[in-house]
Amino acid sequence: MKIYHRRVPETMKPPGSFLLKRLNPQGCKMGKRTILCFLVGMTLAACGGEGDFSPAGNMNAPRHGHTATKLESGEIFIAAGLTKTSPLSDFEIFDPARGTFKPHKIQGLRTRGWHKALLLKDAVLITGGWTTGGKALRDSFLIQPGGRVRARAMMKYGRYDHTITQLSTGNVLIAGGNDGKRAIRHLEIYAPGKRRFLPARRPMLMARQQHTATALSGGDVLIISGAEGKGARYAELYLPSQRRTRLVRSLTTQRSRHTATRLKDGRVLIAGGLGREKTLDSAEIYDPATEKFTPLKGKLHVNRQQHTATLMPDGRVVLLGGWGGEGRTLASAEVFEPDKGCFWSLGVEMKFPRRLHTATSLGGGRVLIAGGATDNDVLNSAEILTITKEGKSGC
Repeated sequence: MKIYHRRVPETMKPPGSFLLKRLNPQGCKMGKRTILCFLVGMTLAACGGEGDFSPAGNMNAPRHGHTATKLESGEIFIAAGLTKTSPLSDFEIFDPARGTFKPHKIQGLRTRGWHKALLLKDAVLITGGWTTGGKALRDSFLIQPGGRVRARAMMKYGRYDHTITQLSTGNVLIAGGNDGKRAIRHLEIYAPGKRRFLPARRPMLMARQQHTATALSGGDVLIISGAEGKGARYAELYLPSQRRTRLVRSLTTQRSRHTATRLKDGRVLIAGGLGREKTLDSAEIYDPATEKFTPLKGKLHVNRQQHTATLMPDGRVVLLGGWGGEGRTLASAEVFEPDKGCFWSLGVEMKFPRRLHTATSLGGGRVLIAGGATDNDVLNSAEILTITKEGKSGC
């Protein structure tokens, strides 16, 4: 049994049913677009100078569906995830100065994948996840950098594929996910001072999983996509002062497995994902000032879902890997230019195609890419992208 590729389009099913079949999940064939993208990529690669991928060693275990959290020390805390056949309970630390991964033993924690992690003041909060038997976990815990489990707490609802977002108050919003049977609407707030979960005033208006929740500069949280049915395109704003959500204008496109990145000017870039029937190459911008979603005229260079989007220090966003519209895992990368509102191909590719990986900014224009799945395997390898400040723009 293999669980490292979640079939398309089963957005609302639990990972236990996301069994890999080495067949193309979308029945796609190589076509003119693939050839065109290849030729464009070759042209840009010939230019050079946009960026570079270099090996970063191997993790101690192959994993996808894991989390990677940057600590105050600059180290990266990598937690659990899934191999081909089972969830993990192990942890490791990546040291950027030495370029090495070191096992990080923490006793007494259950195996899990599809959990969430967030750095608080002096510890990493890990919530929920999926474990053996298709069970959605309720437990959460705070792990200090030294490895000590400082506090444990139980959510009211077991969940995976949820979101975790720190609020301006210091509290943490847990939204949606799957409870092992179905997508859920439930919201909970973790209060670090009390070390327990508090109920929201009411649940979300729609059940969501594989959605995104982005903290806005004004303190609200934008929750989008991951829903099905008539309300699939509607977004919600979580209002911390009222502990509830309200509807905002609908997105231009229904999607899940996308990325949502808050730009330096406060707007939010929503890119790619799984649409109603296919992987998307579209993107749109949410403007908190007008509460409107505006589609971008420029498309992604490649259809992507299950990819990553990393905000760089200069304000650009790097999109890496994912599952492509031609029915394959991607090794390509592209960059979004906020000032021009368009995407351009980086011109170099990762050593391995990856989806369901992590991409963590190391600062200085570098990004650590760890683990993930290819079409046939789960990876333990990692690599570092170094992108120039003034890369060759294809916009």
